[in-house]
Amino acid sequence: MAGEPAARGQFIPSAEPNLSVTAVRHGAAQVLQVRGEVDATSAWRIDGAVMGVLRAGIILGPVIVDLSDVTLFSAAGITALMTARKLCDGLADLCVVAASSPVTRLLEATGLSGELTIYPTLDRALTGSA
Repeated sequence: MAGEPAARGQFIPSAEPNLSVTAVRHGAAQVLQVRGEVDATSAWRIDGAVMGVLRAGIILGPVIVDLSDVTLFSAAGITALMTARKLCDGLADLCVVAASSPVTRLLEATGLSGELTIYPTLDRALTGSA
């Protein structure tokens, strides 16, 4: 599947059973639903998924990384989000849904909540309302 566009509901498998990333289109937005544990062995999958949707060239709206179902979020996840932001620069806006306490706690502790566009729910990210 390398080089193919991310289709609606396409599952991007993880070698680790503790992480999955699914690309789903919501109108003009491309949502990457991340589930499980984001750590040093799996965080790169977020960037891989972002590169996949950007490479597909079908971006009409923002890329939304939905971390609502993340149960563990390490510093490697922060690095992945910053890399994703750089990948999107000039191509698409990057938004993050941070509804789970492991994610919000680390974003606040690192001060990155001011660097990234963060929403508390996917609905708010889709409408662009804080």
